[in-house]
Amino acid sequence: MSFLNPIFLFALVAIGLPLVIHLLNLRKPKRVQFSTLAFFKELQKTTIRKIKIKRLLLLLLRLLAIACLAMVLARPFLPPALSIGASSNQPTVHAILFDNSISMNRIGSKGPLSDQAKELVKEILLASNEKDRFIIQNTNGEPVNASISGANLIERKLNEIKVTQTGAFLSERLNNLLSILEESPFQNKNLYIISDNNPELNYVITNNFQDRLKNVGVTILNVEKVKTQNTFVSEISTSSSMVGKGIPFTLEVAVKNEGEVLAANQFLTLIVEGGTVGQYPLEIEPGVTQSFSFEINPDREGPITGSAIIEGDGFQNDNEYFFSIQIPEKRNVLWVVNESLNPVDVSYTSVILDAQQEGNNQINYSKVNMSEISAINIGNFDALILEGLDEVPEFLFSELQEFVQDGKGLVFFPSETADIQNYNAFLNLFNAGNFVGVLGEFSSFNSIAKGSLLLEDHPVFEGLFERGSDEELNFTVPEVYYYLKLRTNNSGLGLNILELNNGDPLLREKKFGEGRVLIFTIGNDPSWSNFPVKALYAPMYYRTMLYAASLEEGGLNNQMLGSAFEWKGNADPSKTELIYNNESIQVTPQNAGGSILVNYNGYDWEPGWVTITDGNNTYKMSLNLSRSESIFYSESTVDPLVLENINIVDSGALTSEQITNEIRSSGFGKEVWHWFMLAGFLLLIIESLVSIFYKAETVT
Repeated sequence: MSFLNPIFLFALVAIGLPLVIHLLNLRKPKRVQFSTLAFFKELQKTTIRKIKIKRLLLLLLRLLAIACLAMVLARPFLPPALSIGASSNQPTVHAILFDNSISMNRIGSKGPLSDQAKELVKEILLASNEKDRFIIQNTNGEPVNASISGANLIERKLNEIKVTQTGAFLSERLNNLLSILEESPFQNKNLYIISDNNPELNYVITNNFQDRLKNVGVTILNVEKVKTQNTFVSEISTSSSMVGKGIPFTLEVAVKNEGEVLAANQFLTLIVEGGTVGQYPLEIEPGVTQSFSFEINPDREGPITGSAIIEGDGFQNDNEYFFSIQIPEKRNVLWVVNESLNPVDVSYTSVILDAQQEGNNQINYSKVNMSEISAINIGNFDALILEGLDEVPEFLFSELQEFVQDGKGLVFFPSETADIQNYNAFLNLFNAGNFVGVLGEFSSFNSIAKGSLLLEDHPVFEGLFERGSDEELNFTVPEVYYYLKLRTNNSGLGLNILELNNGDPLLREKKFGEGRVLIFTIGNDPSWSNFPVKALYAPMYYRTMLYAASLEEGGLNNQMLGSAFEWKGNADPSKTELIYNNESIQVTPQNAGGSILVNYNGYDWEPGWVTITDGNNTYKMSLNLSRSESIFYSESTVDPLVLENINIVDSGALTSEQITNEIRSSGFGKEVWHWFMLAGFLLLIIESLVSIFYKAETVT
């Protein structure tokens, strides 16, 4: 056992105080004979012995309690040799994880935080023994060649590490260092993490490496805490997934004030394709997130790029947030029906989809009979319409489930001659509930229920109604003659888009994986309801098809830097390449069930855009830093269970000499002062109990 503050061992001298008091009490008084004292001669020798034992026991407990207090002040620790079989005489390997994220660009009273971090590394090198070895790795950008080296080579590698506006690959780099430590032949192993109390790094340590950190001495060295006023864009989103040429949509930009004072005299500007769309002045209270709306009306198909820029902010490294929206040329929809033998059958689906061909056409559809479906690759379509099928073939179940899970849409219309058991097996694929029966009479034209409630803020209805904020929503109510009663469940994300007056859904959405299933409980002809003759029918039907065929994330394509780049889509794998900063990057796409999957590490990528193209098809994805890079006042801490094996040093509050002492003492074992604190409390409690309940002064 060793001590971090051995000077406090002088406090052990205080143990002598109770002993001196005890010896003073042992002085024998001068004997004076009184006749009234004759009674005390009756005390038996055993009682006197008990009194002496009690006094000695109390003395011992007090001495031990004072000794424990002195040990707490001296901060004892156990060397690693006692816990992982290492020897304190053997050389040590020190692994160093160096935070070079943009937040290390801030300047404190001791200079730039990155320079402070480098000084801490040099202190580690100076505090080591001649035979010790080192490994260093950075968190952001291209990784350092993390090999076990001597102090001189590590110092040269340290000088090459620069603060970079690239992604933080925290899990990857920490895993790399721990793997090298675990495979190294050294018995003594230390890990130093040098950062600015990065909340994401603390999260990674707590959730990903809790078990592996038990086998090494871990020290987190935090640089000086610097107060920085920072306003940043926390998110860009759109409420509608139905983007298209000539279809206006709203872009929501969320701005957060991460500082401690009011964010004023700042401006938020939205740039789209090099032109300014709008600007807002900012006045945001500390810790508050405020949203700003911009309307965009795409005038072409393909990728549209832009950025939200904050002007006037104190910390400028995160003042621009990029976005990319893919405006599709057409949505490809496959419409699957039963083969009809009646030549006069009318389909409202074809009427609606054909009508939109004359205007701003957003949907290309193909119609097939169920008997032809096995010869078609449904992965080439954005959405499926299953209309009027008596049963859904079971051989399609797994394919349909994968289709929706991969981000596609499925619209379902029942048949009046449905196989309910088969329908329920189909719905179970998506945890969408089950049909519990049919209500009404087909083709009776007797109303048994009416449309009552619709989800006005759903993308299907967004922008469809014009009314004042105080006006009640009114729409032509459809009457239903016959429908399948759908019993929903609470599994996953589901909601009623259109509801009957008895609470049963008429149209329900169920999200599954990355896609969605839209379930109508009525068929698509007048024998079920009078819905097709209502004004709401045509726009709702068309927008339902468009919504089913739209991307889950509303056309926004974003990649957070700090993890490997991944893109899945339709392109020629032999010609696909990435273009970043006007430079071509050759990749080898993988086949992914009718699509291709492109992977790339993206270590050196900074915020901006990357293009994926095969010459004919072009897609763009925006690249942004994690929002944790912009948070400087997080209360995020390491989990207490993990903290037991970690020494955390806030170097900003220490002098140079104190920092050196902390580094020299850190990583060499586990502090056990709390053991002595607990022992001291227990001894004082026992001393009190002995004083109260140990009754030796009895007369017999």
